[in-house]
Amino acid sequence: MRESTTIKDVKPAEQTSDIAKVAGRGTIYITAAKVWFMVSGAGIHFVLPRLMSKEEFGLYQVAVSAVSVINAVVITGTYQTVSKYISQEEEKAGAVKSKALKLQTLVGGGIALGFFLLAPIVADYLNDPKLVNYLRLASLITLAYSFYAVFTGYFNGQKRFLTQAAIDATYSTLKLGLIVSLVASGYGVAGGIGGFALAAGSVLLVSWIVAGKGERRGEVKAGDLLKFQGYLLLFTFVLNLLQKVDLMLIKALSSTDASTASSNAGDYSAAINIANLTYQIVISVTFVIFPLVSQSTFANDRRRTEAYISNTIRYSLMIMALVATLFSANASEVMRVIYPASFQTGSQALSIVAYGMLLFGLLFILTTIISAGGRPEISLAIGFSTLAANAALNAALIPSYGLTGAAIGTTASMLLGTLAGGIYILLKHSALIRWLSALRIAGCALLVYAASLAYSSPSRGVTLIKLAVAALIYIAGLILSRELGREDLAAVKKVVKSQ
Repeated sequence: MRESTTIKDVKPAEQTSDIAKVAGRGTIYITAAKVWFMVSGAGIHFVLPRLMSKEEFGLYQVAVSAVSVINAVVITGTYQTVSKYISQEEEKAGAVKSKALKLQTLVGGGIALGFFLLAPIVADYLNDPKLVNYLRLASLITLAYSFYAVFTGYFNGQKRFLTQAAIDATYSTLKLGLIVSLVASGYGVAGGIGGFALAAGSVLLVSWIVAGKGERRGEVKAGDLLKFQGYLLLFTFVLNLLQKVDLMLIKALSSTDASTASSNAGDYSAAINIANLTYQIVISVTFVIFPLVSQSTFANDRRRTEAYISNTIRYSLMIMALVATLFSANASEVMRVIYPASFQTGSQALSIVAYGMLLFGLLFILTTIISAGGRPEISLAIGFSTLAANAALNAALIPSYGLTGAAIGTTASMLLGTLAGGIYILLKHSALIRWLSALRIAGCALLVYAASLAYSSPSRGVTLIKLAVAALIYIAGLILSRELGREDLAAVKKVVKSQ
């Protein structure tokens, strides 16, 4: 998908509509691919326990979980770097891709080799020598991912969102098919991890073929790519820690009894798993907004940048406010729908941390915009400060207030990080979200919260109906307050039009 319309000197309604056509379609494509990724992943988790022993499944999960942290850092840091340099000068796309692939021999290859060599140490720490060879096999996944991420950034930077989504969906399908097939064929844990690595290698080959050679016009300095990537790799690592530090501190500080602490961690994990849906529902927008803001800031197109920022934050907040409020106001009932009654202890934490994950979603979007604007070091500083605040607040509150203290500490730290990111963007780009829009969205969320408290039911079916009705009340409130209006309808129409 390519943008061809210039947003300068157009009316606000046309500006919003043009942005929606580019960003809206891209978000739809990538969201569809991410949904299939989650569905196929759930399929793997459904099938494997029926093909493997509990011990084998545990070994597979531990090995894959260990490598997934590294993979998340490598993928995000690499694809955003490539996307950044391509989106700001598309004529150099071939040169950026070529240089990045060579650079990944050092970066991705080094990380994969380090993981391979450290496998015995990790296995020893996890008290299971059988993990050594499985972890070494998993290093092939990281190696393939590091190069695959270059092609993801190549397509993303050119705003070829449909191609990016189609290849991601292809990967999810290959991963499901190969892992299940090899495990079903009797190769056990090695088959599962090997299928994972084979899928990653296969999609790398597909990406290579689809991308083609491309013209290598222009010069790209490896040092510039490496510096930008280094900041993003560190930031992504910090962001991953930020999502896990509260749970780790629950395990470490909530009780001196190991079993009780583990039980507390289970309850809080259930709450945070639900709360995470608040930001995961809009996470695809970061894939779309990154190259758009990168291009507009490089071209010094302030009006376009302001429009991208304000519309992205407005629509994301509109969606996340509904989800967070439904989870917070109906925490006990939502927990009952998904988990056994024994997990109800986590419902009070959910009522608080649902808004913490809303703030995390905003923080993620804001730091994506900041990095896209060429300042990944600012994103890293904000992320590290938020992580430090999160750890300090959780350490102070958990011993006295348990799960509720963790939820408060996490939410408060996310608020601090969001404020820092918002203030920077406001000062840098003079754009964020109109106060009137923020107040209207907050007012509609408050209406839903009050309506939700008016009635509760132990029935799962009634709870689902209640959530649906509350969502309709929210949408009606947005329309009646004129937060959703004709401009938004025009934008939606432009998204769905074929031309």
